[in-house]
Amino acid sequence: MKPSDIKQHLDQLLQQSPFAGLGNDMQQMLHARIQAMLLNMNLVTREEFEAQMAVLQRTQAKLSALEEKLDTLETSLNVATTESESHQHD
Repeated sequence: MKPSDIKQHLDQLLQQSPFAGLGNDMQQMLHARIQAMLLNMNLVTREEFEAQMAVLQRTQAKLSALEEKLDTLETSLNVATTESESHQHD
């Protein structure tokens, strides 16, 4: 939800609430306070969230691939070391 959508929704809610009868100054003050609270919450849009999720998924896939490569290399190294040690004892 975009900030403009949130503002529009808040305006609609304020018109339907008991605060609708308050003076314009009081409504503006309440509206400003609610906006400040929302800003302090560090909310992100759905698009930003989904973009970050995609980055995280790509990073996890790369990490998994690197872990598999490392396991393969470690196994190869262990086999080579074991073979080398067995040939030295012959």
